[in-house]
Amino acid sequence: MRKRFIDQEVKPFLYQSIGDYQKEAFRNNKRYKHVGDLSQVVLGLYGALPFTPEQTNDRNFGSLVMVDSPNRLTTAATIRRAVEAKASLLGGDWEKVVVLGWNFAFDISQAIQKYADSNVEVLVIPPDLLDKLAKKGYKKLIDDRSVRFSSLQYLVAKPLVVKQNGDQDEIDVALENYVLLSPDNIPLDDRDKEKLQQVLERDPLSLIEYWSIDPDYDGVTFRSTWQDYRENMENDNDPLHCVYKTRLRVPHKESRQVCIKAVDVFGFESQVIEEV
Repeated sequence: MRKRFIDQEVKPFLYQSIGDYQKEAFRNNKRYKHVGDLSQVVLGLYGALPFTPEQTNDRNFGSLVMVDSPNRLTTAATIRRAVEAKASLLGGDWEKVVVLGWNFAFDISQAIQKYADSNVEVLVIPPDLLDKLAKKGYKKLIDDRSVRFSSLQYLVAKPLVVKQNGDQDEIDVALENYVLLSPDNIPLDDRDKEKLQQVLERDPLSLIEYWSIDPDYDGVTFRSTWQDYRENMENDNDPLHCVYKTRLRVPHKESRQVCIKAVDVFGFESQVIEEV
């Protein structure tokens, strides 16, 4: 869809996903009717001890782990709530807080960086967990220790270089690295997982399918003014890779937010926001 928009020179365009697998999977499951019940299961699989009703009536917390709902996105507000709980819950003497989420807002990496000094860790609940619970059951998963909670995928950009040239700014944008969530959480067979791990170690940016830039991001609507994607031969002669750097020429501004969005070959999205 994005490639068709680009080929038709549609500017700007907004792409939004309307499907929500986790929400539908939770709604259709017959075993866990309440989010709190599912949170208790996730806490157990992670290895956290749930609090008793006498300690707290919030069933989404264990020691000190917070499980978010499959019905919503884990956002900056979620991270803030976890950090506040770390400082106040049961006296607040906690060294670390872990947030386990199902679905994440595009700007979650910025929220994690914002609270980096608060010792908060954000992990992904396996997307097929509800299917595994239905097929194997909770006790079998506990015994197998087969449920892994992995870190988020995120994009790393090099520091922007901005030069004023008359009434224009020249902005050099370059990608530096891409970190994908664990191959164990992607539905691949063992052979392909091994190949994916080799790609992650050798050339992680090759997993980028598409990336785009909004040089005047308003914090609400992303307006792509430059983009590249695999198989696009306009910027280079390599059909299997995107280009990893570009130079934008835009009207001069004293300050601006530059937003970079990327989509990998599995459909995972991430973004970086830089202020210059």
